[in-house]
Amino acid sequence: MNPKISGKLKKRSIINSVVIGLLCFTSLVVAICEFISYINNPQMIELLINGIYTLAIFSELGLLAMILLEIRKTGKPFSKKIITKLRIMGFILFVTGALVPPYYTIPISEHEYCRALNYNTTNILVIGISIIIGLISEVFVYGLKLQQENDLIA
Repeated sequence: MNPKISGKLKKRSIINSVVIGLLCFTSLVVAICEFISYINNPQMIELLINGIYTLAIFSELGLLAMILLEIRKTGKPFSKKIITKLRIMGFILFVTGALVPPYYTIPISEHEYCRALNYNTTNILVIGISIIIGLISEVFVYGLKLQQENDLIA
């Protein structure tokens, strides 16, 4: 890879890593708050579901930060490690979207609650994004092959 391009890529990845690191920390704090709220009020199952979704966001951002760290170290965006991390990201989102449906707790009286299970467009969107990430990982497989061929020529 051209050293000038590699240097620019490394600079951008440092800034992106800092921003993603802050967002990752924030999502962890929010997940902890959601779980604490659920422990204090176990009738509100949507607090547990929100905590699980926020943990999924935390894991996605953590994997993305690790991808950017790998790019910053090597200067190359295509590697087997990055492809594996992208596939893990897609799997986490797919499982979250498919297996964690949103629940709604509706108070009936002071001590009675009704819980409603509702698969909606949010679940479909999360599953769709997971499929897109899976497809991007396949593009990265092709990019890795091209990069390896280019490295042999150069």
